[in-house]
Amino acid sequence: MKVLKTTKQDPNSLTQRVYKDLRSAIITGKIKGGTRLVESTLAADMQVSRTPIREALHKLVLEGLLYSIPRAGYIVEEMSDEDVQDLFTTRMAIEQLAARQALKKITTQEFDLLALNLKQTDEALTLGRTDKMTHLDMEFHGILYKATRSKTLYQICRTLSEHTLKYRMALIHLPEMAKKTRNGHYQIFEALNSGVPEKVDEAIASHLQLAKKDIKLLLEQKRQEAFVTEDLEL
Repeated sequence: MKVLKTTKQDPNSLTQRVYKDLRSAIITGKIKGGTRLVESTLAADMQVSRTPIREALHKLVLEGLLYSIPRAGYIVEEMSDEDVQDLFTTRMAIEQLAARQALKKITTQEFDLLALNLKQTDEALTLGRTDKMTHLDMEFHGILYKATRSKTLYQICRTLSEHTLKYRMALIHLPEMAKKTRNGHYQIFEALNSGVPEKVDEAIASHLQLAKKDIKLLLEQKRQEAFVTEDLEL
């Protein structure tokens, strides 16, 4: 496993850099679910001591991205159907709250940014550039989160969203899934523009319900592929 090499710096910033590099690799799927991580191996790969590695891994355990096995290392979490249900139930409640807050405080400039994002999304789909969709998806929701004017809501929404990022990255490269994402964003934009809180709630709920369904289907597909692989190896 290759992770970005870390340059020499003070202990606190070194731990933070290691943490950010590992976290990014996990949430984008570069480090796959079920992968075993060992302090000594990571320290050698990143050319740092084991202390910042240990501290970074502990933070990732607290975030729920890893779990620890005594004397064996750490395992990257793979979501179950129950995990997906729990995450999206929480995410829906939080994002509906955030969207209602944004409805009160969003600026003309932020509406313009959302409109520009939708235009760029349409252009990406027209050109078949689904590789741009992950960035545009995160950007759209990021604008909405910032419009809440709440650091707490912004951080919670970002964290919950990032927990499903690797699955959304796998799905959003498929043209049909990318169109679903685009359509959901248009519905949210139009609901915000209407100024009606109930329409905003409905648009957020519809968008997240579809995302939850697609991620569950993806996980089931991965399980089926794993069974086929195991059968071939017997």
